[in-house]
Amino acid sequence: MEKKTALYLQLYNDLRFKITTGEFTPGEKLPTEIEFREQYNISRDTVRRALAKLENEGFIIRKPPQGTFVRQSKSDYELTILSSFSEQMKERGIVPSSELDSIQLTTIDDSNIRSSLSLSEDDKCYIISRIRLGDNTPMAYEKTYVPYKLCPDIQKHIDNTSSLFDIYQNTYKLELGYGTINLESILATSFVQKKLSLPNYSPILLMKCLAFQENNEPLYYVECYYIGDKYYFSTKAPRTQDKG
Repeated sequence: MEKKTALYLQLYNDLRFKITTGEFTPGEKLPTEIEFREQYNISRDTVRRALAKLENEGFIIRKPPQGTFVRQSKSDYELTILSSFSEQMKERGIVPSSELDSIQLTTIDDSNIRSSLSLSEDDKCYIISRIRLGDNTPMAYEKTYVPYKLCPDIQKHIDNTSSLFDIYQNTYKLELGYGTINLESILATSFVQKKLSLPNYSPILLMKCLAFQENNEPLYYVECYYIGDKYYFSTKAPRTQDKG
């Protein structure tokens, strides 16, 4: 760093180069301000100006008091297509996997979920809870409700690389038809914060989806908590013109 008047730009360019070439990878924690000051022999103000420029341009994200991280590229969940998490990740060149949290076979107390899945109070249902990962980085926490009568002994077919869509279609010969999706932005509960290693008051996207078979019978219900800074949702909205 030779020109004193452009120190922050030189630090900015150096860090930007390391991020864009992969020397610093998405999600990686960067050195602290003190470490940058010592490494480059510059002032705190110089470091902060360089980091502010990187943050404004979307290269990094600062999470006090955790530190500064290379920003993850957000994944696009296209709402016009009913696709699995695994399919979404693979389409973007990301390796999908899961951490299986739990599988329960139980009756469902929530009357809305029971009604959506056409279950009686005595009908058994699997609740499959997983942390969904992209390139080994947590992306979402997912709870899927699958009626036992449709997928008996499904627990035998689930591991950390399983796609439930594949299991429905290939193991149980159930063909997906369509799904109804609801989205809302909420603050993560303490439970979800712990599962996804999020700080307090983190915003997340909650997606609720009821999926149907081709014969219009319900297949599964899912609640998925997406990390807000790693996802965005998109759809195509054609305009219907009045021809009258």
